[in-house]
Amino acid sequence: MKHFPAYEQHRRAIEAMRLPDSIPELLREAESKFADAEAVSFFEDGRHLTFRQLAVDVRRLADGLSQLGVRSGSHVAVMLSNCIEFPLTWLALAELGAVVTPVITGYSSRELAFLIDDADISHIVIEATLLPVLEAIESKAGLAPGQVIVVGAQACGGLHRSFDELLRRGSPDFDAGHRPAPDDLLSIQYTSGTTGLPKGVMLTHRFWIQTGLAPVLVWRSLELRSVLSDHPFYYIDPQWMLVMSLYTGGRIDFCKRMSVRQFVDWMIERRSDLAWLPDPLLKSPPGPRDQEMPAKLLMAYGFSPAMLAEAESRYRVPVREAYGMTEIGMGLLVPADIEDDAIIGTCGLPGPWREFRIANDEGGNAPDGQPGELWVRGEGVCRGYYKRPQANEATFVDGWFRTGDLFVRDERGYYRIVGRIKDMIKRSGENISAAEVEQVLLELPDVVEAAVLPVPDADRDEEVKAYLVLREGVAIRDLPPQAVLSHCASRLARFKRPRYLAYVDALPRTPSDKVAKHQLVAGEADLRLGAYDALDAVWR
Repeated sequence: MKHFPAYEQHRRAIEAMRLPDSIPELLREAESKFADAEAVSFFEDGRHLTFRQLAVDVRRLADGLSQLGVRSGSHVAVMLSNCIEFPLTWLALAELGAVVTPVITGYSSRELAFLIDDADISHIVIEATLLPVLEAIESKAGLAPGQVIVVGAQACGGLHRSFDELLRRGSPDFDAGHRPAPDDLLSIQYTSGTTGLPKGVMLTHRFWIQTGLAPVLVWRSLELRSVLSDHPFYYIDPQWMLVMSLYTGGRIDFCKRMSVRQFVDWMIERRSDLAWLPDPLLKSPPGPRDQEMPAKLLMAYGFSPAMLAEAESRYRVPVREAYGMTEIGMGLLVPADIEDDAIIGTCGLPGPWREFRIANDEGGNAPDGQPGELWVRGEGVCRGYYKRPQANEATFVDGWFRTGDLFVRDERGYYRIVGRIKDMIKRSGENISAAEVEQVLLELPDVVEAAVLPVPDADRDEEVKAYLVLREGVAIRDLPPQAVLSHCASRLARFKRPRYLAYVDALPRTPSDKVAKHQLVAGEADLRLGAYDALDAVWR
């Protein structure tokens, strides 16, 4: 990076550091260094743990899980909302050398059954309120009652195992007798796939160590000591933030769910140094405490230059973009100490342990200023997709991971995202595979073709719109929107379900007979017009 010699030197120094080999090693170091400092806080519930208490409870839980047959290499699903039991389980499975698979709590029985089978799940830790989703498919999932651990049930009547009971019975001195290596698998994190059902991304201990440490080491001068996480723990951001806190000895605060109304108050009351800035916050009226924001830095993703400028002016806090994804972790960051107007609207510079290039259509290097696909490599990048050899072959080229996102690099070396190749929809921060929704729609006998596209939305970034071609002789009255939506509700998480439904006679096609989605929207000023709006229950 010829334009940033100081940052490049800093980055190389980070890469030369000795890192913990695994998450259990990192936890042991944190227990030793920070013992009585507060580590984890679910402040809305009044539940807090010091680093010593956290480490002891992790050992207790690991012991309890081992008594149920969880071993090194076991695949364990975790389906919990934001509660203190989630990070405990995540760390306990790491201690055992097991593989954790977080599950989105909004999953339908169909989606859960797919994941249990696809990820080769041997045990599941699940919230009591979510048991009906599991019980609808339990006989087909291959899980015996003793392989189901329930959080939030005082007594399970011998059918399932109580999480609290496992924790009480476990030994605080438990030793798994296994020390994971850096490249041992820690988690299979499912992400929306472009060709249908989600794919399991294989993430190692090295991945999590690097992803959690990259931000705090790049921004070392800020001395980040407290973090607010308002994302569900089943996504990667709260997980790497937990890793970061174990390294710094700082506190991570979890809320039950993101709240635009309460975000600023939480930041002030918890004295948070770092958080992701929810973009809906800028759409709300300014508040009287906005400029009391104590944060040293706010992270953002997908903000326009105008939004970044507005956020910095409103909160008087540096707001920096970053770029990452499940497969690569934290990839691009804007160094906190670079003062340069050119950084506005960019994702920054390559972070430690990651190398980037922008590839043209032939796989060569695109010149600066020309768009191309962002390719990434590094020893901590994901190991690939679980049981997906074809996807791995298509995605990895000579050690490079193809992100599917279009970027340009300017003459100063900053990277800026300009679009995406993948057929994805981003709704309220959730990534949705258009192909998955299309497959569900095609299960309807009267639907012969389906195409799913994003519709820009001021509140949710994008909404889901489905175009349906009905079987010859079938009218809309035979398959009304309510029937389509009911079908989707039984098979898709709420955030994946179409909001807009449009019935068309045919879908435009390319010369290679693929659906020409761009032609569906060409010349349409408002993609809502002529469609049924499921939210408002009206035809637009």
